[in-house]
Amino acid sequence: MLLLFTSSFLTAQEKGIYLENRSKNKTIFLPQNKKIKITTSEGKKLAGNYTIVDDKSILIKNQLISLSSVVAIKKYSTYSAITATAGIAVGSLFTVVGAAGIIAGGYGFIASPLAPIGLAMVLIPVLSNKHKREKWEYKIVN
Repeated sequence: MLLLFTSSFLTAQEKGIYLENRSKNKTIFLPQNKKIKITTSEGKKLAGNYTIVDDKSILIKNQLISLSSVVAIKKYSTYSAITATAGIAVGSLFTVVGAAGIIAGGYGFIASPLAPIGLAMVLIPVLSNKHKREKWEYKIVN
């Protein structure tokens, strides 16, 4: 009885989107009903909880999206949205203050280290975790 339960537990599979990067030998699983953010080939951006419709399409905010039309996909949570926005705001401020310190000269030069720190704070949230179609393969797992 225990063997039967264990084997059925191991073969049970959660529905979701499976992302695979063969060049880096890396895989990511995005379970169904989790928040994701996608960009389609038409340039439309959608974020929200998704549902699997069939093996080729998903539903986000009552919009049917073919997985073949998705060009970028990433995990999306309220926490990441808030921290990314705060990082961009603070990073922009650091960049401006650092650049102003460089331009001002004299003791303003002390603020110059803030410029590269601010630039990094802006670029990291903007560029990170976008699993683009050219590097990743998307598969729906039922």
